[in-house]
Amino acid sequence: MSKETPKIAIVGGGSTHWTPRLLVDFVNTEGLRDASVALNDIDVDSLQRMERLARHIVSTKKTSMDISASPEIGDVLDGADFVITALSVGGFESMAHDVEIPARYGVYQPVGDSVGPGGIFRSLRSIPVMLEIAGHIEQYCPEALLINVTNPLSALCRAVSSKTSVRTVGLCNELVGMQFWMSLLFDVGMNEVDPVVAGVNHLPLVTELRIGDRDGFAMLSDLLDSLDQVAGEPVWMDPPEATHWEQLDPSLPWSKGDVLHSNRLKLAFFRAYGVLPGSSDTHVAEFLPTFLDATSDHGRAWGVYQHGMRGHRLDKANDNEEADLMEVQEEVSPLPSGELVAPLLDSLITGTTRSLPVNLANEGQVVGLDDGVVVECIGVAGPDGLHPRDVADAGDATEFVRRVVASQELTIEAALSGDKTKVLRAMIEDPHAGTLAWETVTALTEEMFAAEARWLPQFA
Repeated sequence: MSKETPKIAIVGGGSTHWTPRLLVDFVNTEGLRDASVALNDIDVDSLQRMERLARHIVSTKKTSMDISASPEIGDVLDGADFVITALSVGGFESMAHDVEIPARYGVYQPVGDSVGPGGIFRSLRSIPVMLEIAGHIEQYCPEALLINVTNPLSALCRAVSSKTSVRTVGLCNELVGMQFWMSLLFDVGMNEVDPVVAGVNHLPLVTELRIGDRDGFAMLSDLLDSLDQVAGEPVWMDPPEATHWEQLDPSLPWSKGDVLHSNRLKLAFFRAYGVLPGSSDTHVAEFLPTFLDATSDHGRAWGVYQHGMRGHRLDKANDNEEADLMEVQEEVSPLPSGELVAPLLDSLITGTTRSLPVNLANEGQVVGLDDGVVVECIGVAGPDGLHPRDVADAGDATEFVRRVVASQELTIEAALSGDKTKVLRAMIEDPHAGTLAWETVTALTEEMFAAEARWLPQFA
């Protein structure tokens, strides 16, 4: 980069989930400590709170990072090199409709923010807002890179990359979680777990796997074939509570058998298709509703954590509590958050080459999907910018991704045109909502439109 002091804008900077994590990562990253960070949010109270916290983090860490904040997006974007979007249109009020209305029709969504009725209507609310932000970027900082961490990540990145000139990448750390549980199984460092990926966000399909210089898939198959011998072996650390994993016997220490048991849904898919979903089973199940029917108690028999609105609200309460605690602490944690924004920015600013999971427009890196659709893959960031690393083919499992992409494309068209028929078609194409009878999915769609009308003016 030409500028010695990059400017990083965070739109949705009042977020108690994203802003504290990003700021701590920034001040702990050598290439970002002197950056200028500008926060923007339409919620002025939240914005002021995060500005105070940001200044406390910078002061405590004794860096020269410059912090500013404004509810006026032009002030924040002017001259920015990077723009991070972290937003939720309608907050919990709209999200409750995404989760609770479909459940009354028999569609149980463990999360409800990527696919299914929840993901579709979240897209419809958010796409116009994302495109408005992209329009401001074109006006105030046309050379900036937009880094989106907002769900539904694939659909929002696709809307921006297909309808504007803004350079766009989506970041999600689900594959970092896969590297973690692989490191537990094989007693290796996470950096030794190197996947090749072809998919979409929250359904990244690992098509090849290297663990050090070994074939990771062969190692995994051998482990599954010798489960009785290895199940009781200890792991090098207990998994964090946030994984929501289950122990076979909670009275015993965590074991490799517990790790396999807690990831059994995607391991079943691996056995059947030869590729491994890289996200948590909770996310993967929403793309594969065969795991979510009544036979399995809507996924519970597979260990699928039912996040739901209770989980979303609990996460927010925990974020608020952690932010309050951080504001009075006299030291900044040196531990990385596990998010990928700071590593990506550091690579682009300092030229340090890194491979990391990214969501980019398809340029042939994922075989069997159209050019332009946003896909999750492994990218390389460094002195030459950001580009896909591999060409990957998910084989027969590509059909699962194609259906998701078809629904997302219809959703984007509907969000821009206000065409309710395209929303119905997106619901029918969706792998989860599309399992319903025609009359049921039609009634579900109409009820969601009625409940969320205030956030969907384009359909008025």
